[in-house]
Amino acid sequence: MDDQERIIEMVKSFGSLNADLLYTGSSRAGYTEVPGAGLKSGKTYDPLNFSELLKSDFWEYKMNFGEGYSHSATMLEPVGGMDQIAKAFEQRVSNLIRYNAEVTQIRKTGSGVRLVYTDKTSGNETTLDANFAICTIPLSVLNTLDTDFSPDYQNAIAIGAKSYSRPVKHGFQSKRRFWEEDYQIYGGISWTTRDITQIWYPAAGFHQPTGIIIGGYIWNNQICDRVAAMPIAKRLQTAVEEGKAIHPSYGDELNLDTGVSVAWGKIPYSLGGWMRWQQEARETAYRLLNVPDGPIYFAGEHMSYLTGWQEGAVLSAHDAVRGISAQLQGMQA
Repeated sequence: MDDQERIIEMVKSFGSLNADLLYTGSSRAGYTEVPGAGLKSGKTYDPLNFSELLKSDFWEYKMNFGEGYSHSATMLEPVGGMDQIAKAFEQRVSNLIRYNAEVTQIRKTGSGVRLVYTDKTSGNETTLDANFAICTIPLSVLNTLDTDFSPDYQNAIAIGAKSYSRPVKHGFQSKRRFWEEDYQIYGGISWTTRDITQIWYPAAGFHQPTGIIIGGYIWNNQICDRVAAMPIAKRLQTAVEEGKAIHPSYGDELNLDTGVSVAWGKIPYSLGGWMRWQQEARETAYRLLNVPDGPIYFAGEHMSYLTGWQEGAVLSAHDAVRGISAQLQGMQA
């Protein structure tokens, strides 16, 4: 068998084609009548119209969304939510944390760095001097603070500040787990061309009486800004209406009055969800910020190639600590 023949065999297997290299349907698409015992062989769905299939944007990236490096199986979830990781760190180092401290000023000094912060509870202003600082403030926020970074760094921060995704996410509690009971859906995502983009189904709590469903996860900034401008009640109502295109009974299944909508572009101390470095900015601004501005090191998800993920933030912090250690060793040598 030569390479051309092997390619044909591969396409036949991958595309579920018949001996004439035609697609006439596949069990992969599911059944209108499921197979069972006796003479119940099952009946598969008829193939979609080829022209209509090509018009869909699903094949552009959504079809292989779960095959990407940062979204591939198996993705484990901390019990209780992603913030449990941060809370676990807090349990170990809570004595080092200054709570309700809003940084308002960052200055380089002859011996290190000076921070000024305001206690959000008392309103008192405090000055803190240190030999080094690891700045993990998102660039979208850092760009708004009173700082004396070197001009090139100020420019790099400004470039990064404009590069954030501003996602919007909607969450609802269901009256019953209709996706399991009616559609046999257990976890995963439904995609739509409507603004909500995605519906996420919970991957835990199977067959519980109720459940939490992500009724929209939007990351197209143009759509995000339009949705974020709506009152929250309007956002939720719109999400329900758009979700009916997938689940016709959607509006009757969800508790709209307990729905939650978060627009990360409006969240203080974040002003965005995650960094979206363009390649040119990676080669200029990002590369510069990987070098400390005197005693100030930069870290966070934005200082990694795993943007949007806690792992990227942690790994960048490791890099910063190693950098400070190396600098101290060099000073002592």
